[in-house]
Amino acid sequence: MFCKKLLVGGVIFTLSACGGSSSDPVNIIEPVASMPNLNEMSVPLGSLAQQNGIEFERHLKNGVYLRNQNSFKINFSDSPESSSTNVGANFSTTINQEQGVDEGDRIKYDGEYLFIASQEPYVGLLEGDVSENNEHTVVRILRRTHDGAISEVNKLVVNEEATHINSLYLNNDVLAVLSDIYQYNIAASSFLGGFFPQEQNFNLTLMSVINPQVPNETASFTIDGSIIDSRRVGDVLYVVSSFSAKIGDLVYGDTDEEQLDNYNSILETDINDLLPRYTDGDGVEHNLVNAESCYIPEQATEFDGFDGIVTLTAIDLKSPGKLQSVCVNAQVQGLYASPSSVYLYGTEFQYQDNTTVETSVIHKFSFQGQSINYQASGNLDGRFNWGLSNLRFSEQGEYLRVVTTTGDRISGYQHRLNVLTQEANTLSVISQLPNDINPKLIGKQSDDGNVYEDIKSVRFYLDQAYVVTFLNTDPLYVIDLKDNLHPKISGELEIPGYSAYLHPISDDLLLGIGQSVDPTRIPNNISEDGTSTGVDEDDSPVIEGAKVSLFDISDKSNPKEIHSIIYGQSYTPVEYDYHALTALTMNNGNMRFSIPIERWLTETVVDENQQKYDVWRAENNLALFEVTGTTKEASLIDKGSITAEFPDDTQSNFISGWDDRAIFHDDDVYYIHGSNVWQSSWNLLDVVTGPL
Repeated sequence: MFCKKLLVGGVIFTLSACGGSSSDPVNIIEPVASMPNLNEMSVPLGSLAQQNGIEFERHLKNGVYLRNQNSFKINFSDSPESSSTNVGANFSTTINQEQGVDEGDRIKYDGEYLFIASQEPYVGLLEGDVSENNEHTVVRILRRTHDGAISEVNKLVVNEEATHINSLYLNNDVLAVLSDIYQYNIAASSFLGGFFPQEQNFNLTLMSVINPQVPNETASFTIDGSIIDSRRVGDVLYVVSSFSAKIGDLVYGDTDEEQLDNYNSILETDINDLLPRYTDGDGVEHNLVNAESCYIPEQATEFDGFDGIVTLTAIDLKSPGKLQSVCVNAQVQGLYASPSSVYLYGTEFQYQDNTTVETSVIHKFSFQGQSINYQASGNLDGRFNWGLSNLRFSEQGEYLRVVTTTGDRISGYQHRLNVLTQEANTLSVISQLPNDINPKLIGKQSDDGNVYEDIKSVRFYLDQAYVVTFLNTDPLYVIDLKDNLHPKISGELEIPGYSAYLHPISDDLLLGIGQSVDPTRIPNNISEDGTSTGVDEDDSPVIEGAKVSLFDISDKSNPKEIHSIIYGQSYTPVEYDYHALTALTMNNGNMRFSIPIERWLTETVVDENQQKYDVWRAENNLALFEVTGTTKEASLIDKGSITAEFPDDTQSNFISGWDDRAIFHDDDVYYIHGSNVWQSSWNLLDVVTGPL
């Protein structure tokens, strides 16, 4: 059942879910004599509220009806920071946004055993299986010996129904595997809500890996819905997932009578049939949430509705028992998590007078162990964009710092840094940049007064924020947040290209990873000084290749680029997924790091009939670097690379570098491409063993 505590004196509700079951009491809403005039669904703005089961049920069922009619489209977008270099340890771990908040990835390493999520041929993995053409999701387990040699000790099919392993977590002797069971076509389902797919499940399996060579399954939960994201704090894993309620036998209502029949059929449906469920390892089915543990928009009326449910579920990895979940009956795009809070966010797009109005909402939940409590919500003008949007957020003490964007390349952008604090159940904006005292815009101002540079990356570190905007050059802005009530731009640097990901090394050094741009090949709409001379949507700068830059930020008013390295006609997955970056700070203070590099080559081949044709093939490398020290006197050194070479070159043609990873352990380097591993030494990179 649902447990709640009401705090008096105007303080917000403190709520937590105790889990539900299919035998919980059901709320029945009586059929209606005439069809109500329901409002279209949208991203609700403002605070959430736990009302009562009837109000939640009506809101959900209204949404199920609206979705079935399909007469609209959903408008839906997409503390000090941790440098995550594992300082003082002798092996690398997953790059995370926040210190103390672990993020899932396709590999995990504990200093001896390496776990790799991969897609491999199904044949032979299960005893008695005779399939030859199917693939299955597996976890490879490899062991490193003291001399650096690595070999496979086991290969697990964790869940036979899984189509893709979403992420791995390793917590002491527990391996947590999150797997998608049904992959849906995003394009085909976008008109159904995109992030709320129907008929999808995911699985969480916990494995005891005290002896990884003989792992033991300790718990398994198959859960309705789709994973949005997840985080681990201490022994507790938090999973945010989405679910779309539906009734399978409804058809489109063409007449008033058919529409009323559909609506009444939905009203008469048992609410438990519209809620996500989970099945435990014993095959027992439970409701993931119940009607009393779900939040709806505080301002929702009886004519509003939404069929999507977002659940925030807590699982104790040491003592997995009943899942603890709360539910939000509203749209959510993603999450940002600090060690004590999780923020769910989404953006509403409305079209007014040929203008797009963008408003975003943020919902704050606090957590301690498996207890999840709703705190507050807030609205902001603008959006968070899509790629790595969580990096636009940072919690420091009582403040939440967030970067938003409005506008587009045609009319110009407006970028803002917002500082919010919680007041009762509202996240209130207490300061913004630009402002009257510090009016300088984020992004270079063009001759017509507009900013045509979009934001490519944001990173918060201690009491600074670093923002990169880009049109043809890369302005790196340093924003001073020592006084959160009065943020200001303290310095900026302009260089060709842009950084898509920023990685703080120290208070003096910042690493930038992105793309280089040829400054001599300027689009028609860009003047020689980099400002716009009239916008042409088809004009774009000429991208040269992946770029790594080391910045001196010791003087916040005058950031400098110490050195940069460019890999022509290539890209690195780090631009889109910072887990692809590997970094390790050595005992001497130097930081070693690596990034995967992928580029496509063409070769002219002559067949037996003397016909010439071009063959495309990928070239995948792991580029390795060293930063000598943590002060402005540091250097960026290109150490070389490891190439993923197969005995038969054709094997590599269809393996993308998107999910490439690496592990450092002392001087040993392990490059993971696909499900294969190549091994080398930091000081002898021309000697490579693999694929393993």
